[in-house]
Amino acid sequence: MHRSSHQSMGFQPAKPVRSMDELMAIAFAMEQESADRYGDLARRMRAAGREDLAAVFDRLVGEEASQLDRLVAWSLETLRHAPAARRQAPRGVFDDEGAALVAPELQDAYHALAMAVRNDDRAFAFWAYVTADAPTPAIREAAERMARAKLEHVKILRRERRRAFVADRSRKLAAAGTRDLAAAERDVAIGLAALAEAGEGSLAQEGRALAAEARALADALEAEPLDETAPVGVPSAASLEVLCEWLAEHYLEAGETLASQPGRDRAQALAGMAIRRLALIRHLEAARG
Repeated sequence: MHRSSHQSMGFQPAKPVRSMDELMAIAFAMEQESADRYGDLARRMRAAGREDLAAVFDRLVGEEASQLDRLVAWSLETLRHAPAARRQAPRGVFDDEGAALVAPELQDAYHALAMAVRNDDRAFAFWAYVTADAPTPAIREAAERMARAKLEHVKILRRERRRAFVADRSRKLAAAGTRDLAAAERDVAIGLAALAEAGEGSLAQEGRALAAEARALADALEAEPLDETAPVGVPSAASLEVLCEWLAEHYLEAGETLASQPGRDRAQALAGMAIRRLALIRHLEAARG
């Protein structure tokens, strides 16, 4: 990893980590900051009567506390003492993304978990930098261990985020009516074609290709519906971006929860397509704006 190509990233270490004591102190400070900040948010949500969100942040506090306990045990085993507890956490890794300022009634579990995912993504990147710059094999192996732990936690949080997304979207948009996945894909095709017409160059060309892909997908879903055991509840009154985001999250969830392996494989392929077009939609929307 070349340091010069990542200078702008705030979660990059200011300087290489030179000792195991320093690594443990940094790790402890990062986990402690996360626990403290999530705890503050839990108290704020509870004071506002949002017990549902307070429970989400309480769970995040509990996970951070467990990681702190594991760090202390690791440090005692490796260094024969607990990590130094007064070091400031690296700047730019943890970000509450304004959650402490946004009105509680405008927040939901999905966005709380999405924030936690992004925080752990940045922490993973931080430890990847430490690994790349490690001066000794012991520090490199310890940093790799921290990076793997963050990557594993991100996987868990993403799964929880997808479940929260499906539950939240279904609840909020059900009043506007629902339709099946094939009909939703046809609406996506129409919306993508309109965006492509407003775009230029390669983005417009890719937009037309993805519109054709969505039409073909709608035909396939009509001929052979995705292996579902319960009503899907696709939102009908939603913007193109929201609808595509909902579909991406739904396919990701189905890729983990459907009963049959062929169904899960198919859903995972659909999720990849949905994520690709969601990225394009955001590009096209930004260009049009």
